[in-house]
Amino acid sequence: MRVRLLLLNILLAVLWMFMWNAIDIFTLLFGFALGYLLLGVISRVTVQDKDGYGVKGWRLFSFAFYFMRILVIANLQVAREIVTPGFGMSPGILRYDVSGMTELQITSLANAITLTPGTLSVDVSDEGDALFVHCMYASDRDATIRELDELRDRLMKEVFG
Repeated sequence: MRVRLLLLNILLAVLWMFMWNAIDIFTLLFGFALGYLLLGVISRVTVQDKDGYGVKGWRLFSFAFYFMRILVIANLQVAREIVTPGFGMSPGILRYDVSGMTELQITSLANAITLTPGTLSVDVSDEGDALFVHCMYASDRDATIRELDELRDRLMKEVFG
């Protein structure tokens, strides 16, 4: 059903572009956004889908915004460590519980952790219920676990939800 709505959205965007006789990317994108909003409202009213068309896209956008924010913060932490004299790190390896997650979800979480400067997914336990994470700043284990929990929860809700 969602594939049909996506194709209809693309068709509406192309029709919008031809209606205005402006064949450029900006008109196409505006038509796509307008069709997206229109189909989102119509699908919530007519289809028995509580989320409607496009909610998944908004959730992915929300996760991308959140992930970019933590990337910037982590980059600033690492940059500060580089330019300041001394050794302000407290590195450590944490065992992070990932029981109940599928292999794809664990892999996605491990990649998100590894992409964030200052953290690195080292290994997954043989049972597949724990992820070993190296952190540059692991002096407060509980705070680090809370940050990883937030990343996991947002990933599960907004990407896989």
